Amino acid sequence: MKVFLSLLIILGISTGTDNEPCRFVVLGARTSAPVADIFSDVIHEISLFNPDFVINVGNLIEANGDDSASTISQWDDVLSTMAVLPCGLYFVPGSNDITNEMTREIYKQKTANNRYYSFDYGNCHFIVLDNSITAWNPLHEGDAQQYGWFVNDLEEHKDAGHIFVFLNIPYYLNAPAGGQPSPFMEQCLKYRVRAVFNGGLGNYMYLNEDGVDYITVGSSGAAMRDNDAGKGNFYHFLYVSVKGDEYNVAVIRHGGVLYRNVFTGSDYYSVQRAQQDVLSFAGLVIREGEKKISSRCQMTVNNTSADSVTGLLVWDFDTTRYIVNPAAISLALAPEESQAHEIEVQISDGSRLYPLPTCALEYPYTFGKVCTLNSVLSVKRLKTVEYLESSPDIDGSLNDAAWQTLAPITYLGDETGEISSMEKTELYMGHDGNYVYMAVRCSESDTGSIRVSVQDRDGPVYTDDNVWFFFDMNNDQETYYQLIVNPGGIAFDRACNLIDGRVNTDLEWNGPWEIKSAREQNAWTLEIKIPKAQFASISDERWGFNFRRLQTSSASAAYWTLPFGHSPGDFGIIEFQ
Repeated sequence: MKVFLSLLIILGISTGTDNEPCRFVVLGARTSAPVADIFSDVIHEISLFNPDFVINVGNLIEANGDDSASTISQWDDVLSTMAVLPCGLYFVPGSNDITNEMTREIYKQKTANNRYYSFDYGNCHFIVLDNSITAWNPLHEGDAQQYGWFVNDLEEHKDAGHIFVFLNIPYYLNAPAGGQPSPFMEQCLKYRVRAVFNGGLGNYMYLNEDGVDYITVGSSGAAMRDNDAGKGNFYHFLYVSVKGDEYNVAVIRHGGVLYRNVFTGSDYYSVQRAQQDVLSFAGLVIREGEKKISSRCQMTVNNTSADSVTGLLVWDFDTTRYIVNPAAISLALAPEESQAHEIEVQISDGSRLYPLPTCALEYPYTFGKVCTLNSVLSVKRLKTVEYLESSPDIDGSLNDAAWQTLAPITYLGDETGEISSMEKTELYMGHDGNYVYMAVRCSESDTGSIRVSVQDRDGPVYTDDNVWFFFDMNNDQETYYQLIVNPGGIAFDRACNLIDGRVNTDLEWNGPWEIKSAREQNAWTLEIKIPKAQFASISDERWGFNFRRLQTSSASAAYWTLPFGHSPGDFGIIEFQ
């Protein structure tokens, strides 16, 4: 039955009749990190509904781009689990399912699906898109050929009773969140798309924009960061029914039934704003290398909700590294009220900050809905850049005597504030008055897995292995530079300006850096020379600075200072000896 339906898709033949009701299930992610038995339980629950077909929004396996046998074995296990379903199966390529061309071919063989395609059922037209590799990059930029096919397919089927679109990563969410136009959403509006289904966030979310439903399907078996239903985190799938002009979606929770607006787009944005705005910290600057530090900082709690906040804010920390006092704070805040609390933080070693202390607060982000806000203590790391008596040659090699005299930064964290599990990274910094020098050694036990595909300046270097720098050279927390470099020494850079909370970037700007890369037996290396005189506004004393390394083989990133992003007020500090 499954192979027959897939053949009908390839041939472009409709299934069902125009007047026949259509009932289908949208299945969420099984990976990353599948939770034992949940996925198989969900599959058995789906079978009780006897849908016409099931369509998954991606991430059923964790493809190994260097091991075809492992990838094939995972597909065999997943398809064996799904074999109990009494209906046809359609698949959407996920970022975990496809990581390179080899895994893409395995995906096509195992699912009998092309990477993007469309099919009809009754009076419905279904479009499946592939942004497994382009991910959050807009489809019209990352895969113009596919995007053109998508628009043509919409035009050819514009008279369908219902049009449904499926993809893995909801890249279009960045547009409404930032008040920007979205070509994808414009096409969905133009052609009266009824609903867009996607995965990619890890949680459920329902958003309606101009009459088009945008529904994110969360986990159908993948591990979640927490099981907080207040954030849309619960195991589930969707049951969609279409009859004539009517269309309905039921959110089927693992063990229960929920309305589709259980967690809305408004809720999603409210929680995201709360995570950013409710808890903030100021005044905690920690110098690399200092021992047994005791410092005080101010923590501000801003109740941006329309409901009151009551209860305890509780700190959790590694007692071998930190003491936070008080460890719990009793709160009682009216709507729109703020409170400032001074906390004392004792730190055993200023170079080994991770894991950072975290605090938790039960927060009513809207009436009747509560979530747990988890916040990481914000620490500004401060590094002294030593004066170099002899300057290094910029050839990518780290054998110069200048680098041997410096102690590198090696202790980095992941995005949650835990110790990074990535292979070792060494970051060196020095200066000679006229130039600032930086060097990076990125350990890689399997150098064959290093991804370096971009060859053009300002190309999508961020999709390769890379190191990422932010420089606020005049330390004004408004104007700064972004530089990303891949193992081939290719740069993506731009000048940035933060105005009224909005980031404006100039991609046409190219920095005057001199960059060279090289390879070692189990690492790739990089040297950068920054001429101070060629920047208009620059401080000889202190810069705002941050650093990140992305390792594609482990699908992980490591950070110097958190939070990491286009917020120069959160950058760490480098000062010149």
